[in-house]
Amino acid sequence: MTKLERISNAIIEAIESGALREGHRLPSEEELAVQHRVSVGTMQKALARLAHVGLIRREHGRGTFISGHKVAPADVRHLRFLDEQGHPLTSYVHAHGVKRMKRKGPWSDFLEGQAFVRVDRTINIGGKFDLSSEFWLREEDFDKLGGVERQELESNLRELLLHRLALPTLRVDQWIRFAPPTAVAVRALGLDPEKPGFLMELRGYTLRDKPLYYQRVCAGPFSERLVIVRQGPQVDGPP
Repeated sequence: MTKLERISNAIIEAIESGALREGHRLPSEEELAVQHRVSVGTMQKALARLAHVGLIRREHGRGTFISGHKVAPADVRHLRFLDEQGHPLTSYVHAHGVKRMKRKGPWSDFLEGQAFVRVDRTINIGGKFDLSSEFWLREEDFDKLGGVERQELESNLRELLLHRLALPTLRVDQWIRFAPPTAVAVRALGLDPEKPGFLMELRGYTLRDKPLYYQRVCAGPFSERLVIVRQGPQVDGPP
């Protein structure tokens, strides 16, 4: 385990245990460096990594604060990552933004609309590596949500659709392949656009088997163990 991984794991474990909570102010970089027995430069790199995935926020003149949102495994229910001992790794979500578009692609082929909304997020897996997630909805469905705060974008989007619109995810098709990263993943994760990595496509269906969302999850090469989980229906309802 590298120094950066050791520092990241220590801070993440403190968040998981409740020792560090959202809004908690961290000690200075110098104090943290002494605490973890590393140089200030190494500590700065570790904090930059945690800030990139949204676990912390750094405010000029004020300090560094815990800001990450831990999400339940259900939010990435089709992917489960395990450590070497077989324990599941906690996932953290950082929302980058919402983009409206009329551009065509596999999302439009599936959703069959004219205008779409894409939610771009980064999912950090146990402080070890990052996934880029692109989540598409029809624009009309997104607008029916009535406004979505950033914290909600960093929660379970499927649950949001269920509770706001009464649209449960009843079935999901999924494909995995080895392919070059998407343009969104290249920007979010700093990947080489020519180097193939992990790409997973998901198509979610709701009541009466109507298309609900299209999602792409992308990552560069990684060595962690990966388990693909197939879920049954979330709630009972008519086909």
